[in-house]
Amino acid sequence: MDKLKKKYLFLLIIIIIGIIMGFLFANILSSSDQKIVFEKISSYFNNLKNDIMIDYGRNLFVSIKNNIIYLILIVVFGLSIIGLLFNNFILFLKSFILGFSFGSIINIYLYRGIILGFIYVFPIMIFNILIYAVMISRANDFSIKLYNVLFKKKEYQFANIIKNYFKLAGISLILLLLSSVYETFITPFTIKLFSFLIK
Repeated sequence: MDKLKKKYLFLLIIIIIGIIMGFLFANILSSSDQKIVFEKISSYFNNLKNDIMIDYGRNLFVSIKNNIIYLILIVVFGLSIIGLLFNNFILFLKSFILGFSFGSIINIYLYRGIILGFIYVFPIMIFNILIYAVMISRANDFSIKLYNVLFKKKEYQFANIIKNYFKLAGISLILLLLSSVYETFITPFTIKLFSFLIK
């Protein structure tokens, strides 16, 4: 149990560092970069506020595609020793994006951005990161076992390990598909409820 706690504590530290660095990065961008970010975010929120037609089909496709790509990368990297490096970086990257998104929204809408940021970021981005963290934890275990087999000559029952590995990947895929649906349809609707904060 202590080993399991240490494993998830390590991943939690990566998540926290990623969020903090993303938030800080949003505040040190050059004025030209901040302008680009401002235009993209404000355009998105203003379109929702003014009921401008949103291409939900395209947004759903993009969300599903991105989630599937990340999941495939995690699963594939986990089948090799280098997965220990790349998968942890993926978790950091997703956390960085969360922190950057939240920080950018606050920069644009100030105190109102705290509420808008929470609606935009939570719960879906946190939900996704937790899914990735669980999958990455299992992928890291697989990578470590491969290392032990190759360099420490240990033996494992890989048939069951691989079966459980891909079973978790399947469950993660289903959850990520559901999160894409939430992100595409529920998040915009929730933001509309607070459109009075968008000025």
